[in-house]
Amino acid sequence: MALIDSQKFYKDLEKGNLAPMYFLFGEEPYLLNQSVERFKFAVLTEGAIDFNYSLFYASDADIVQVRDAVETLPMMAPRRLVILKEAQELSDKEWAQLEPLIEEPVDSTCFVILASRVDKRKKQIRQLLDKADCVEFKKPYENQVPSWINYIAETLGLKISNDAIHLLHKLVGHHLTEIEAELKKLGEYVEGARRIEVHDVAQVVSRSKEESVFDFTKAVGLNDRVRALEYLVHLLDQGQNEIGIISLVARHIRILLAVKKGMEEGLHGAKLAHYAQVPPYFLENYVEQARLWTAKKLEQTMVVLSETDKALKSSPLSSHIWLENMVLKTCTA
Repeated sequence: MALIDSQKFYKDLEKGNLAPMYFLFGEEPYLLNQSVERFKFAVLTEGAIDFNYSLFYASDADIVQVRDAVETLPMMAPRRLVILKEAQELSDKEWAQLEPLIEEPVDSTCFVILASRVDKRKKQIRQLLDKADCVEFKKPYENQVPSWINYIAETLGLKISNDAIHLLHKLVGHHLTEIEAELKKLGEYVEGARRIEVHDVAQVVSRSKEESVFDFTKAVGLNDRVRALEYLVHLLDQGQNEIGIISLVARHIRILLAVKKGMEEGLHGAKLAHYAQVPPYFLENYVEQARLWTAKKLEQTMVVLSETDKALKSSPLSSHIWLENMVLKTCTA
């Protein structure tokens, strides 16, 4: 089997078109966990869940028990569902014990293997990619995150304004699991209203994260090299994803470029906010920073950010060096 498109995968599950084995992998835990819930809905029948569902974590699973669960016949249902999470933790010996199931999947069981990271050069992974239905869940692109925020809010029974989406994206970044966690907190905060506004996000989202993100992007926007490096250290200490940090800065610089061009065209106030696609709530700060840049410098900075993004993806072990170099090239004061 080759890799299949995630949308086709979702449609097949909805229709009940199930394969005996799946291999789901990728760096976005929200999408992996959501897939588990979709499998439970698609495979398991009400009243027989306790008999036909097994969940294992590779880090502490007995592979013999995993094999037994896969090979056990379903009770009062057409299929069993067996989930094995964190497969990247399996040893070569444990993979070898699973090989018979991979070579000849059990038709009466839907066996789902999940991994957050994979080495496609490994024999076992190549075997899975050949034998199983495989789906890779990549982190969403930055321009897809607002739609995901809206979607996750809807799954939680919430509505969220565009300005609130903009702020939540700025504060949390593109990690869907973190976005879901913050939306759950926001749902509790707004209670019966069920609609999230920008002031709700400002009140609820973690202050330390808010301050770090705002401080770092503002320091870059103000060309303050010393403070930018200081806040960068704080972000990395908090465990912020390096590529996510680049995305945050790139988004900020794109906004400044739009504000700069709008100002050059004589726009101001609500018209400038609409032109730059930013909430009026934040416009004054963007205008203050945009005045410190030339359009050419902003465009050059976007090139630096693109180069840094490529460097991070090719040499992740040197991530802090690439990020520091980015600040040094970008901030002149």
